[in-house]
Amino acid sequence: MPERDAHPIMVSYIGDLPHNPPDDTLLVHRDLDYVRACRQLAEVLSSGNGLTIWVHSRTHFTWLRDFTEQIQCAARFEEKTPLSLLAEQWNVVLPEWLTDADAVACKLLDIQPESQATLAFDSRMLSHFLGPVFQRNALGVDDLPLVLKAVAGDDAKAVFKRYPFLHRCLEDKCQKWASRSNEEWVRDVCQRLPHDPVQVWRALSLWAGLNGYPGKLLEYVLVPEGVLFVRKVPPEAVENLPFEPTAREQALNQIELLFDEIQSQATSSDQFQKVVGWTSGRLFKEFALILNILKRKQFEPTEKDIEWVKAKFKGCPGVSERQLNSLRRIVKPKRPAAMVEGDASKWVQWAVDQYIPYRDWQVHNDHYDDEIERTVGRFSDWYVDAYASVHQDPDLSLTHCLGDIGAEAFNGAFTMILLVDCLPVAFMPVLDNAMRTAGFSRHSLSYRFAGLPTVTECNKFALLSGQWQNNAGNYEAVLKERSKSEWAGFDIAYLSTLKALSEMPAPREPMIAVLNLIDGDELLHSDAESKNTTHEDELHRLFLRMAEAVGRLSEEWGGPKDHFNIYVVTDHGACRVLDEEKQSYDSGVVKKLFPNEKHRFSAMTQDQVDAIPSNLWELGYRFKRPFVTENTVYFLPRGHNTVRQPGSRKGYMHGGVTPEEVIVPTALYKMVKTSWKKPAVRFLNIDPIKETGRAKFYIQRMITLKIEIQNPNATPMRIVRAGVLSPETDLKGCEPIEVPAGKTNTLELSCYFKKSATGEKNLEIELVYEIAGEEHILPVILESEFKSAMSSGFSLKDL
Repeated sequence: MPERDAHPIMVSYIGDLPHNPPDDTLLVHRDLDYVRACRQLAEVLSSGNGLTIWVHSRTHFTWLRDFTEQIQCAARFEEKTPLSLLAEQWNVVLPEWLTDADAVACKLLDIQPESQATLAFDSRMLSHFLGPVFQRNALGVDDLPLVLKAVAGDDAKAVFKRYPFLHRCLEDKCQKWASRSNEEWVRDVCQRLPHDPVQVWRALSLWAGLNGYPGKLLEYVLVPEGVLFVRKVPPEAVENLPFEPTAREQALNQIELLFDEIQSQATSSDQFQKVVGWTSGRLFKEFALILNILKRKQFEPTEKDIEWVKAKFKGCPGVSERQLNSLRRIVKPKRPAAMVEGDASKWVQWAVDQYIPYRDWQVHNDHYDDEIERTVGRFSDWYVDAYASVHQDPDLSLTHCLGDIGAEAFNGAFTMILLVDCLPVAFMPVLDNAMRTAGFSRHSLSYRFAGLPTVTECNKFALLSGQWQNNAGNYEAVLKERSKSEWAGFDIAYLSTLKALSEMPAPREPMIAVLNLIDGDELLHSDAESKNTTHEDELHRLFLRMAEAVGRLSEEWGGPKDHFNIYVVTDHGACRVLDEEKQSYDSGVVKKLFPNEKHRFSAMTQDQVDAIPSNLWELGYRFKRPFVTENTVYFLPRGHNTVRQPGSRKGYMHGGVTPEEVIVPTALYKMVKTSWKKPAVRFLNIDPIKETGRAKFYIQRMITLKIEIQNPNATPMRIVRAGVLSPETDLKGCEPIEVPAGKTNTLELSCYFKKSATGEKNLEIELVYEIAGEEHILPVILESEFKSAMSSGFSLKDL
């Protein structure tokens, strides 16, 4: 008979205990199982292999003992208990305090462990029922929020009630964590946690919300001993801790009382930034209170102030990215130059770079500027006077903006035209963000002039047909007719709703699809603020849905990626009117001439013109469209003069001759990124050293560097920031600048070169510029010499 080591044959009696036997275990439940067990015992007797048998019946257990004695098979017989089964099943050493009754009462044998990893009993049980954080050997700052959420939340209460032994497991685990830590706060937390986890959560939640505020706030809501306890805990250990509900309310009460007391004192950027620094950045109410301070207009916020707020509340629940971005409207932009005259390109540059950002700030801060309004009036004068010549230029007129798309289809491309009804320049960034989110890259952005009056009826048919005409037929018929004459007869898909776009099958052949999206116009006319939202938020949601639908088509498009083109166009812009710009007029005349409160113009027949009071014409223009044969005369308001009162509604209007109604964006997006040309730079007013040709700079003096930047691309670019990498320099000032497409602009840097710059041979500057929404870095190196003003050869004129 072969010798056996350590009784490799094991027969265990388990009775009616729940069980999950290992895969190689033979389970004996019936007589037939007993016969199979005897046969295998006889086989392993000769082979020397091991065998594990679990037996339900005590009779079978006795029979197997007798059978092994008869065949002289050395086997080990034992009776399993709930704890011995549990130890095997969970691969743990059980603590002495755990009883069979605990295992049975909690039905632990019914639970299948997720792994057989070797862990201490407390770690294995806590990690199984409450989360993997309890597998950690030490408690650190990143673990505390997870532990508190696991042991103090509503779900944890039910788990501890169902499995009471977990309380003892938590005690054991906390004792181990405390013994292994040199941090006093860890030992304090571990001492308190097993006895009242909710109270620990509440105290630390108050610390999470109030640790940045003046100390008295915390002292109002915690007893002195509790204050000492939480102040030992590093703030970073609770920065991701979910707030306990009671503590949240207590913290908010204290914060509101403090803001009531100090909000009138925040009268400078320094004081404001100090208040922002107090906040946790995790409570929406804090954001609302900070916003209230800004709205009090006690000081002029800077971009730095707004960036401070955005950084603080970037991850705050309930604060959207759109809300953070809208804070830019609180910062007063640089006041636009007072334009007296100019051509189309100069008016566009002035409007897009200076006026429209300033006007956006005006309407969101109810700030009337008489001088700027006079410039807007001069724009209206110029546009009405130059109207015919502007619209004879195919590069300026909105009517001609789709002239080249037929060539794209002819080259095998799928062309999607997104005709967004009413897209002011101020809201183009919202659409641009949605398109980028959907994975598209902007290849061009340009601006065109909408026809007058700036309404759908006078622009959309002209835009789609490429001809000045009245409402002839429907949009789909106009597009198909144009395709025959200009777009090589390619198939046209006209889509009147987002639903139609989302259901459109992906094209397999080159074609032209047009989405006529009117929802944006309706949103801008609505009073968004009364619905506790903003026009920007509503348009963001709309444009995201549109971009996602286009994105789905692009994924299913079977052609090359660079042959999927998306053109964004619109039929007109819109403006919001300030109270000072509303003109009082006879209500009976107003209702007759201006039936639509969304429009600022009036249309009348030639016969009606003479019946109009002369003082109405003093507010605007008597206009006839030059390219259309019609018996209609239009009253167009000059500047923001608005006769038809929009009432209490705070929506946008259009139909007039302001830059924001007339000048509109057009853009091209593709699935592939474009390759932008590198900007060129040159330094102005540099004093080179004759012998070496190097630029000469003096240390410890304020020097203004002027860098002319040339943009060789067909898309405008923006220098967003600059830094001096070498030598050591204090950069005292640098304002962001716009560089128009194909143009130049000058960046000024106020520099103070430190004493350590002496002897350096290069001035190294890093320019960060943004083009089509993407940031790029442009390194600039100028061979230089840095000297002391006290050295020989210095002249006062060098300063």
